[in-house]
Amino acid sequence: MKDTKKCPHCGQWSHWNQNPEDRCEHCRNPLDPITLNRQQAKYDLQQQEKQRFSLDLIRINPDDSWFIRFTKKVGLGFQLIFVAIITFFIWFIAFVAA
Repeated sequence: MKDTKKCPHCGQWSHWNQNPEDRCEHCRNPLDPITLNRQQAKYDLQQQEKQRFSLDLIRINPDDSWFIRFTKKVGLGFQLIFVAIITFFIWFIAFVAA
């Protein structure tokens, strides 16, 4: 069953599936801009959190020369060892503190 909603922009009635992304049939503006803005803000915040707590590892491209790939593999190995050591120290401190 489809409902109708009055567009806050043009004042015309449009079919509405109660989805924040539904748009007016006349002016193509969102029928529920407040909820749509909230969802976008929540999505942006989630993306910022992912970037804040992510670890960028060295990327090895198959198009690189053999020397560059070898150098990146060595660097990636050191990077992983470093992360493992730091993780162990954080775990150890949390274990001793508890």
